[in-house]
Amino acid sequence: MYHVALCEDEKIFTETLEKICRDIFENLKAEYRISTYSSGEDFLKSFSGEHKRYDLVLLDVVMGGISGIELARIIRETDQEAVLIFITSHREYVFEGYDVNALHYLLKPVDVARLEHLVIKAYNDRFQNAFFIFKSGTLNQKIAVKDIFSLETRGRKVSIRLADRILQYSGKLAELLEELPKDAFVRCHQSYAVNIGNVRELTRFAAITSDGKKVPISRAYMKTVQKAFLEDMQGF
Repeated sequence: MYHVALCEDEKIFTETLEKICRDIFENLKAEYRISTYSSGEDFLKSFSGEHKRYDLVLLDVVMGGISGIELARIIRETDQEAVLIFITSHREYVFEGYDVNALHYLLKPVDVARLEHLVIKAYNDRFQNAFFIFKSGTLNQKIAVKDIFSLETRGRKVSIRLADRILQYSGKLAELLEELPKDAFVRCHQSYAVNIGNVRELTRFAAITSDGKKVPISRAYMKTVQKAFLEDMQGF
């Protein structure tokens, strides 16, 4: 799931930015969550108190209390990966964005096309460019990690379930998990692992993926799966 924070003290701009972002992610058919904050202080209560992290943060530079620039510096103390985009009416602060490795600096009124380009770029860098190289004999296939729903081991092979097909990996499930991003997949059964970012809901005995399929969860792995699911939903 892709987590976005909007920190803006003017309600009309917050609503505009939120609508633009929602339209973008709906068009991308992405799993996303948008959190809005009317001040830097409100943002920090969430960010610090619950140890949240965000993939993308859109910040107004000039707000009452903590400024967007100050807020960005605080974010960078614990998170070097979040994408920061400044949105403001004040052109004179543009160079300060370089100090916190901001992706861009947009002036109000926002150029919608430019914002869409930047948000899509940030999203693509986070998900679309995360690939797994699947090898089968002399064939190498580049598979987007986000497109993998679950893994199932049968005998000496592992079935990699994608939306449109199933690939057969020769080897053990534990070996395959070592090749995949550790924060993306969680073991949920002796024979199964699931891409936690593609889990829609949990039942007592299964993880329901975003395509509606059920992946079994054994009692031994239930707490681990529940923890990973909550962390993904809340952006920890």
